[in-house]
Amino acid sequence: MDVSFLTKTVQINGAQFKILLQNGQGECALIALANVLLISSAHSRYTQELFNLVKNRETVTLDELVQTLADIGVQNPNGTNVDRQQLLQVLPQLYSGLNINPEFNGSFEDGVEMSFFRLYNVGIVHGWIIDGDNDPNAYEHVSKYSYMGAQKVLVQSYEIQKNNAQYENAEQIQSDAIYLRSFLARSATQLTDYGLSHLREILVERSYAVLFRNDHFCTLYKNNGELFTLVTDPTYRNRKDINWQSLKSVNGSQDSYYTGNFIPTSLERTDTTATGQNESYVSNPFSDQNARRITSNQGNSGASEVQQIEDDEELARRLQEHEDMQAASSMQNGNTNNNRNPQRERFERPEKPSKRNKFSPFNGSNDGKDRKRDKLKKNCIIM
Repeated sequence: MDVSFLTKTVQINGAQFKILLQNGQGECALIALANVLLISSAHSRYTQELFNLVKNRETVTLDELVQTLADIGVQNPNGTNVDRQQLLQVLPQLYSGLNINPEFNGSFEDGVEMSFFRLYNVGIVHGWIIDGDNDPNAYEHVSKYSYMGAQKVLVQSYEIQKNNAQYENAEQIQSDAIYLRSFLARSATQLTDYGLSHLREILVERSYAVLFRNDHFCTLYKNNGELFTLVTDPTYRNRKDINWQSLKSVNGSQDSYYTGNFIPTSLERTDTTATGQNESYVSNPFSDQNARRITSNQGNSGASEVQQIEDDEELARRLQEHEDMQAASSMQNGNTNNNRNPQRERFERPEKPSKRNKFSPFNGSNDGKDRKRDKLKKNCIIM
Protein backbone atom coordinates (compact mmCIF):
# COMPACT_ATOMS: atom_id res chain seq x y z
CA MET A 1 0.00 0.00 0.00
CA ASP A 2 1.55 3.29 -1.18
CA VAL A 3 0.62 5.68 1.62
CA SER A 4 2.35 8.97 2.37
CA PHE A 5 1.87 11.99 4.63
CA LEU A 6 2.60 15.65 3.96
CA THR A 7 4.71 17.62 6.42
CA LYS A 8 4.25 21.16 7.70
CA THR A 9 6.53 23.60 9.51
CA VAL A 10 4.90 25.20 12.54
CA GLN A 11 5.91 27.68 15.21
CA ILE A 12 4.89 26.72 18.77
CA ASN A 13 5.59 29.26 21.48
CA GLY A 14 8.48 30.67 19.45
CA ALA A 15 10.12 27.33 18.58
CA GLN A 16 10.00 25.77 15.12
CA PHE A 17 8.86 22.19 14.54
CA LYS A 18 8.01 19.94 11.63
CA ILE A 19 4.78 17.95 11.98
CA LEU A 20 2.96 15.32 9.95
CA LEU A 21 -0.46 15.90 8.39
CA GLN A 22 -3.33 13.50 7.89
CA ASN A 23 -3.82 12.08 4.42
CA GLY A 24 -7.59 12.14 4.08
CA GLN A 25 -8.28 8.87 5.88
CA GLY A 26 -9.33 10.56 9.11
CA GLU A 27 -7.34 11.44 12.19
CA CYS A 28 -5.33 8.29 12.80
CA ALA A 29 -3.49 7.29 15.95
CA LEU A 30 -0.18 6.95 14.10
CA ILE A 31 -0.01 10.65 13.17
CA ALA A 32 -1.25 11.82 16.58
CA LEU A 33 1.39 9.71 18.31
CA ALA A 34 4.18 10.76 15.93
CA ASN A 35 3.36 14.46 16.36
CA VAL A 36 3.55 14.20 20.15
CA LEU A 37 7.01 12.69 19.76
CA LEU A 38 8.01 15.42 17.30
CA ILE A 39 6.97 18.48 19.33
CA SER A 40 7.13 17.35 22.97
CA SER A 41 10.41 18.27 24.66
CA ALA A 42 9.84 15.47 27.16
CA HIS A 43 10.44 12.93 24.39
CA SER A 44 13.22 14.68 22.47
CA ARG A 45 16.02 12.68 24.07
CA TYR A 46 15.20 9.57 22.06
CA THR A 47 13.31 10.87 19.00
CA GLN A 48 16.18 12.37 17.01
CA GLU A 49 15.72 9.77 14.29
CA LEU A 50 12.12 10.93 13.79
CA PHE A 51 13.24 14.57 13.66
CA ASN A 52 15.77 13.69 10.97
CA LEU A 53 13.14 11.83 8.96
CA VAL A 54 10.82 14.82 8.61
CA LYS A 55 13.32 17.70 8.83
CA ASN A 56 13.95 18.26 5.13
CA ARG A 57 11.06 16.30 3.67
CA GLU A 58 7.86 17.42 2.01
CA THR A 59 6.32 13.97 2.36
CA VAL A 60 6.98 10.88 4.48
CA THR A 61 5.78 7.40 3.54
CA LEU A 62 3.95 5.09 5.89
CA ASP A 63 6.75 2.53 5.63
CA GLU A 64 9.42 5.12 6.54
CA LEU A 65 7.39 6.28 9.50
CA VAL A 66 6.78 2.75 10.77
CA GLN A 67 10.45 1.83 10.39
CA THR A 68 11.52 4.90 12.34
CA LEU A 69 8.97 4.42 15.11
CA ALA A 70 10.04 0.78 15.43
CA ASP A 71 13.64 1.90 15.94
CA ILE A 72 12.54 4.41 18.56
CA GLY A 73 10.37 1.79 20.24
CA VAL A 74 13.23 -0.62 20.87
CA GLN A 75 15.65 2.14 21.89
CA ASN A 76 13.55 3.92 24.51
CA PRO A 77 13.52 2.74 28.15
CA ASN A 78 10.16 0.97 27.83
CA GLY A 79 11.28 -1.09 24.84
CA THR A 80 13.93 -3.24 26.47
CA ASN A 81 12.19 -6.54 25.69
CA VAL A 82 10.39 -5.49 22.51
CA ASP A 83 11.20 -7.26 19.26
CA ARG A 84 11.63 -4.83 16.34
CA GLN A 85 10.19 -7.23 13.75
CA GLN A 86 7.04 -7.65 15.77
CA LEU A 87 6.72 -3.88 16.08
CA LEU A 88 6.99 -3.57 12.30
CA GLN A 89 4.02 -5.91 12.01
CA VAL A 90 1.76 -4.24 14.53
CA LEU A 91 2.58 -0.51 14.20
CA PRO A 92 0.61 -0.16 10.93
CA GLN A 93 -2.51 -0.85 13.00
CA LEU A 94 -2.18 2.68 14.33
CA TYR A 95 -2.86 3.85 10.79
CA SER A 96 -5.52 1.35 9.74
CA GLY A 97 -7.51 1.63 12.97
CA LEU A 98 -7.44 0.66 16.64
CA ASN A 99 -10.28 -0.85 18.66
CA ILE A 100 -9.97 1.55 21.56
CA ASN A 101 -12.69 1.13 24.18
CA PRO A 102 -13.29 4.23 26.35
CA GLU A 103 -14.87 3.74 29.76
CA PHE A 104 -17.32 6.28 31.09
CA ASN A 105 -15.29 6.88 34.25
CA GLY A 106 -12.47 8.48 32.24
CA SER A 107 -10.20 5.49 31.66
CA PHE A 108 -9.86 2.90 28.89
CA GLU A 109 -10.21 -0.85 28.77
CA ASP A 110 -6.68 -2.18 28.94
CA GLY A 111 -5.20 -4.29 26.16
CA VAL A 112 -2.75 -4.44 23.30
CA GLU A 113 -4.11 -1.20 21.82
CA MET A 114 -3.16 0.78 24.90
CA SER A 115 0.30 -0.79 24.95
CA PHE A 116 1.42 1.26 21.96
CA PHE A 117 1.07 4.44 23.99
CA ARG A 118 2.75 2.96 27.06
CA LEU A 119 5.68 1.86 24.93
CA TYR A 120 6.33 5.43 23.76
CA ASN A 121 5.38 6.94 27.13
CA VAL A 122 2.60 9.01 25.54
CA GLY A 123 -0.62 9.55 27.46
CA ILE A 124 -3.99 8.88 25.83
CA VAL A 125 -7.13 10.50 27.19
CA HIS A 126 -10.81 10.98 26.45
CA GLY A 127 -13.57 13.20 27.83
CA TRP A 128 -16.63 10.95 27.41
CA ILE A 129 -17.26 10.87 31.15
CA ILE A 130 -20.39 10.77 33.31
CA ASP A 131 -20.65 13.50 35.95
CA GLY A 132 -20.69 11.84 39.35
CA ASP A 133 -20.85 15.13 41.30
CA ASN A 134 -24.09 16.52 39.89
CA ASP A 135 -25.77 13.23 38.99
CA PRO A 136 -24.57 10.53 41.42
CA ASN A 137 -27.51 8.26 40.71
CA ALA A 138 -26.78 8.13 36.98
CA TYR A 139 -23.08 7.78 37.76
CA GLU A 140 -23.78 4.58 39.70
CA HIS A 141 -25.50 3.04 36.68
CA VAL A 142 -23.22 4.37 33.91
CA SER A 143 -19.64 4.74 35.18
CA LYS A 144 -19.02 1.00 35.43
CA TYR A 145 -19.47 0.54 31.68
CA SER A 146 -17.31 1.07 28.62
CA TYR A 147 -18.69 1.98 25.20
CA MET A 148 -18.63 -1.66 24.11
CA GLY A 149 -20.14 -2.77 27.39
CA ALA A 150 -22.92 -0.22 27.02
CA GLN A 151 -23.80 -1.53 23.55
CA LYS A 152 -24.00 -5.06 24.93
CA VAL A 153 -26.34 -4.04 27.76
CA LEU A 154 -28.61 -2.07 25.42
CA VAL A 155 -28.95 -5.01 23.05
CA GLN A 156 -29.65 -7.33 25.99
CA SER A 157 -32.31 -4.91 27.20
CA TYR A 158 -33.93 -4.98 23.77
CA GLU A 159 -33.89 -8.78 23.74
CA ILE A 160 -35.51 -8.89 27.18
CA GLN A 161 -38.25 -6.46 26.12
CA LYS A 162 -39.03 -7.83 22.68
CA ASN A 163 -37.95 -11.47 22.75
CA ASN A 164 -38.43 -12.29 26.43
CA ALA A 165 -34.77 -13.29 26.68
CA GLN A 166 -33.69 -14.70 30.03
CA TYR A 167 -30.70 -13.23 31.86
CA GLU A 168 -29.73 -13.86 35.45
CA ASN A 169 -29.37 -10.12 36.12
CA ALA A 170 -32.24 -8.99 33.89
CA GLU A 171 -33.52 -6.42 36.38
CA GLN A 172 -30.10 -4.78 36.63
CA ILE A 173 -29.74 -4.79 32.84
CA GLN A 174 -33.05 -3.02 32.39
CA SER A 175 -32.27 -0.44 35.06
CA ASP A 176 -28.79 0.31 33.72
CA ALA A 177 -30.02 0.46 30.12
CA ILE A 178 -32.34 3.37 30.94
CA TYR A 179 -29.49 5.48 32.27
CA LEU A 180 -27.09 4.40 29.54
CA ARG A 181 -29.56 5.46 26.83
CA SER A 182 -29.98 8.83 28.45
CA PHE A 183 -26.24 9.41 28.87
CA LEU A 184 -25.43 8.39 25.29
CA ALA A 185 -28.20 10.60 23.95
CA ARG A 186 -26.89 13.59 25.90
CA SER A 187 -23.25 13.06 24.92
CA ALA A 188 -23.57 12.60 21.16
CA THR A 189 -20.23 14.36 20.54
CA GLN A 190 -18.48 11.81 22.80
CA LEU A 191 -17.46 14.64 25.09
CA THR A 192 -19.19 16.03 28.18
CA ASP A 193 -18.75 19.28 30.08
CA TYR A 194 -17.55 17.25 33.03
CA GLY A 195 -15.12 15.37 30.77
CA LEU A 196 -13.79 18.63 29.36
CA SER A 197 -13.16 19.92 32.87
CA HIS A 198 -11.53 16.60 33.75
CA LEU A 199 -9.11 16.89 30.82
CA ARG A 200 -8.08 20.38 31.90
CA GLU A 201 -7.33 19.05 35.38
CA ILE A 202 -5.29 15.98 34.50
CA LEU A 203 -3.07 17.53 31.84
CA VAL A 204 -0.02 19.31 33.17
CA GLU A 205 0.59 22.81 31.83
CA ARG A 206 2.38 22.71 28.43
CA SER A 207 2.11 18.94 28.21
CA TYR A 208 0.93 16.78 25.32
CA ALA A 209 -1.33 13.75 25.02
CA VAL A 210 -3.34 11.89 22.39
CA LEU A 211 -7.06 12.63 22.55
CA PHE A 212 -9.49 9.90 21.49
CA ARG A 213 -12.90 11.05 20.29
CA ASN A 214 -15.35 9.69 17.70
CA ASP A 215 -12.98 6.93 16.57
CA HIS A 216 -10.39 9.61 15.77
CA PHE A 217 -7.13 10.57 17.45
CA CYS A 218 -5.54 14.01 17.67
CA THR A 219 -2.63 15.67 19.43
CA LEU A 220 -3.83 17.53 22.54
CA TYR A 221 -1.94 20.34 24.29
CA LYS A 222 -2.57 22.42 27.39
CA ASN A 223 -1.51 26.07 27.25
CA ASN A 224 -2.34 28.67 29.91
CA GLY A 225 -4.95 26.36 31.39
CA GLU A 226 -6.81 25.87 28.09
CA LEU A 227 -6.91 22.86 25.76
CA PHE A 228 -5.92 22.89 22.09
CA THR A 229 -5.77 20.24 19.38
CA LEU A 230 -3.09 20.32 16.70
CA VAL A 231 -4.53 21.11 13.26
CA THR A 232 -3.34 18.35 10.90
CA ASP A 233 -5.85 18.85 8.10
CA PRO A 234 -3.80 19.17 4.86
CA THR A 235 -6.26 21.86 3.74
CA TYR A 236 -4.41 24.28 6.02
CA ARG A 237 -0.90 23.23 5.13
CA ASN A 238 -0.11 26.62 3.60
CA ARG A 239 -1.79 28.58 6.38
CA LYS A 240 1.04 29.35 8.77
CA ASP A 241 -1.42 31.18 11.01
CA ILE A 242 -3.53 28.06 11.63
CA ASN A 243 -1.79 25.56 13.88
CA TRP A 244 -4.20 24.96 16.76
CA GLN A 245 -7.90 24.62 17.37
CA SER A 246 -9.25 25.38 20.83
CA LEU A 247 -11.27 22.78 22.71
CA LYS A 248 -13.63 24.83 24.85
CA SER A 249 -17.04 23.30 24.22
CA VAL A 250 -18.57 19.88 23.68
CA ASN A 251 -20.31 20.90 20.44
CA GLY A 252 -17.69 23.21 18.93
CA SER A 253 -19.74 26.39 19.41
CA GLN A 254 -16.95 28.15 21.29
CA ASP A 255 -13.97 26.67 19.44
CA SER A 256 -11.76 28.65 17.07
CA TYR A 257 -8.41 28.50 15.30
CA TYR A 258 -5.15 29.81 16.72
CA THR A 259 -1.61 30.51 15.58
CA GLY A 260 1.36 28.56 16.89
CA ASN A 261 1.75 31.23 19.57
CA PHE A 262 -1.91 30.83 20.55
CA ILE A 263 -3.21 34.04 19.04
CA PRO A 264 -6.74 33.73 17.57
CA THR A 265 -6.89 33.79 13.77
CA SER A 266 -9.42 35.67 11.67
CA LEU A 267 -10.58 32.60 9.74
CA GLU A 268 -14.32 32.11 9.89
CA ARG A 269 -15.25 28.67 11.15
CA THR A 270 -17.61 26.52 9.10
CA ASP A 271 -19.70 23.48 9.93
CA THR A 272 -17.15 21.21 8.29
CA THR A 273 -14.13 22.65 10.07
CA ALA A 274 -15.48 23.19 13.58
CA THR A 275 -14.14 20.31 15.69
CA GLY A 276 -15.81 17.71 13.54
CA GLN A 277 -19.07 18.23 15.40
CA ASN A 278 -21.14 17.09 12.43
CA GLU A 279 -19.22 13.82 12.44
CA SER A 280 -19.94 13.49 16.13
CA TYR A 281 -23.66 13.25 15.62
CA VAL A 282 -23.36 10.87 12.71
CA SER A 283 -21.06 8.56 14.61
CA ASN A 284 -23.33 8.21 17.66
CA PRO A 285 -26.42 6.03 17.07
CA PHE A 286 -27.94 7.02 20.40
CA SER A 287 -28.42 10.74 19.79
CA ASP A 288 -31.99 11.96 20.25
CA GLN A 289 -33.02 15.61 20.28
CA ASN A 290 -35.96 14.73 22.48
CA ALA A 291 -33.83 13.05 25.16
CA ARG A 292 -34.62 14.27 28.66
CA ARG A 293 -32.27 14.30 31.57
CA ILE A 294 -32.96 11.69 34.25
CA THR A 295 -33.24 13.52 37.53
CA SER A 296 -31.65 12.28 40.70
CA ASN A 297 -34.92 11.60 42.47
CA GLN A 298 -35.72 8.81 40.02
CA GLY A 299 -33.00 6.54 41.37
CA ASN A 300 -35.14 4.20 43.48
CA SER A 301 -38.28 4.21 41.40
CA GLY A 302 -36.92 2.18 38.47
CA ALA A 303 -38.14 2.15 34.91
CA SER A 304 -41.76 2.89 35.82
CA GLU A 305 -41.01 6.55 36.65
CA VAL A 306 -38.44 7.23 33.95
CA GLN A 307 -39.78 8.63 30.72
CA GLN A 308 -38.44 6.42 27.95
CA ILE A 309 -35.74 8.14 25.93
CA GLU A 310 -35.95 5.95 22.87
CA ASP A 311 -37.95 2.88 21.99
CA ASP A 312 -35.76 -0.24 22.15
CA GLU A 313 -36.77 -1.30 18.68
CA GLU A 314 -35.78 2.10 17.31
CA LEU A 315 -32.46 1.76 19.14
CA ALA A 316 -31.74 -1.58 17.49
CA ARG A 317 -32.60 -0.08 14.11
CA ARG A 318 -30.22 2.81 14.69
CA LEU A 319 -27.44 0.48 15.69
CA GLN A 320 -27.89 -1.49 12.47
CA GLU A 321 -28.05 1.67 10.36
CA HIS A 322 -24.87 2.88 12.01
CA GLU A 323 -23.07 -0.36 11.17
CA ASP A 324 -24.30 -0.25 7.56
CA MET A 325 -23.16 3.35 7.23
CA GLN A 326 -19.69 2.53 8.55
CA ALA A 327 -19.36 -0.36 6.11
CA ALA A 328 -20.49 1.78 3.18
CA SER A 329 -18.07 4.54 4.14
CA SER A 330 -15.17 2.09 4.24
CA MET A 331 -16.01 0.84 0.75
CA GLN A 332 -16.24 4.38 -0.64
CA ASN A 333 -12.86 5.28 0.84
CA GLY A 334 -11.23 2.35 -0.93
CA ASN A 335 -10.40 0.60 2.31
CA THR A 336 -8.64 -2.65 1.54
CA ASN A 337 -10.51 -4.32 4.36
CA ASN A 338 -13.86 -3.84 2.62
CA ASN A 339 -15.58 -6.58 4.56
CA ARG A 340 -14.49 -5.27 7.93
CA ASN A 341 -17.13 -3.60 10.06
CA PRO A 342 -15.42 -1.84 12.99
CA GLN A 343 -18.60 -1.31 14.99
CA ARG A 344 -19.75 -4.91 14.63
CA GLU A 345 -16.24 -6.11 15.44
CA ARG A 346 -16.33 -4.08 18.62
CA PHE A 347 -19.57 -5.62 19.75
CA GLU A 348 -18.88 -9.18 18.66
CA ARG A 349 -15.17 -9.30 19.47
CA PRO A 350 -14.56 -12.17 21.91
CA GLU A 351 -12.98 -11.64 25.29
CA LYS A 352 -9.22 -11.20 25.13
CA PRO A 353 -7.27 -14.27 26.27
CA SER A 354 -5.35 -13.96 29.49
CA LYS A 355 -2.05 -13.68 27.60
CA ARG A 356 -2.56 -10.44 25.73
CA ASN A 357 0.54 -10.12 23.60
CA LYS A 358 4.01 -11.46 23.01
CA PHE A 359 5.65 -8.17 23.96
CA SER A 360 6.37 -8.13 27.68
CA PRO A 361 5.89 -4.34 28.00
CA PHE A 362 2.62 -4.72 26.10
CA ASN A 363 1.10 -6.88 28.80
CA GLY A 364 0.36 -4.03 31.18
CA SER A 365 0.66 -4.47 34.92
CA ASN A 366 -1.82 -7.30 35.39
CA ASP A 367 0.71 -10.13 34.88
CA GLY A 368 -1.39 -11.61 32.09
CA LYS A 369 -4.61 -11.82 34.08
CA ASP A 370 -7.80 -10.48 32.52
CA ARG A 371 -9.06 -7.32 34.14
CA LYS A 372 -12.71 -7.33 35.13
CA ARG A 373 -14.66 -5.13 32.73
CA ASP A 374 -16.94 -3.75 35.39
CA LYS A 375 -14.17 -2.64 37.75
CA LEU A 376 -14.26 1.09 38.38
CA LYS A 377 -10.79 2.47 37.67
CA LYS A 378 -9.12 5.76 38.53
CA ASN A 379 -9.97 8.68 36.28
CA CYS A 380 -6.43 9.99 35.92
CA ILE A 381 -4.49 8.92 32.83
CA ILE A 382 -1.66 11.46 32.59
CA MET A 383 0.94 11.03 35.33
